[in-house]
Amino acid sequence: MDLSFKTDEGRFNYRVAGLIINEGKILIMKDERSPYYYVPGGRVGLHEKSEDAIHREIREELSTEVAIDRLLWINENFFEEEVSKERFHEICFFYLLSLKNDDLLNKGNQFTENENGKINTYYWKAFDELQELNVFPLFLKEKCHDLPQQITHLVESK
Repeated sequence: MDLSFKTDEGRFNYRVAGLIINEGKILIMKDERSPYYYVPGGRVGLHEKSEDAIHREIREELSTEVAIDRLLWINENFFEEEVSKERFHEICFFYLLSLKNDDLLNKGNQFTENENGKINTYYWKAFDELQELNVFPLFLKEKCHDLPQQITHLVESK
C-alpha cells in the first residue's frame, strides 16, 4: 500500500526521488499526461524503508540497478498539481544515485520506457537547460548545481 491518501482538503504523499547525474547532466523524465518534468521516483509503501523504495522505483521505471550515494534533501512541498488541480502535501526524500552499469547511458540523450502501460520519456539534460524547462520541484533548477554534503530540509509552497 502506497503512503498516499486523499482527504477533503487534498492529498498527502510520501515519496522518494533519485538524482542520477552523469558528466554534468541530470536524468529527468516526463510522462504522457504531464506538462512538466521531474526526476525518477515514486511513492513509498507502508512499512517500506525509503532506501528500499528508491531502489524499487528505479527498477520499475528504468529496469536498472543503482547505488545510493547519499540522502540530499528532505522536501516538504505544498502545491496544486497542474493537470488534476488537486492540492498536495508531499514529503519527498531526494537521493543522489550512481549507476551500476552503462545501460541508461547507452540509450542516448532521450529514450522512452513502458512502465506497466505508462509511457515515460527520459532526458539527459545539462543543469543550465533546466532553467528553460517546467521542472518540479522548483528548487531542482538551482540546487542541483551545488549538491549539499549534509542532508538539507527544504520547504516549498506554491
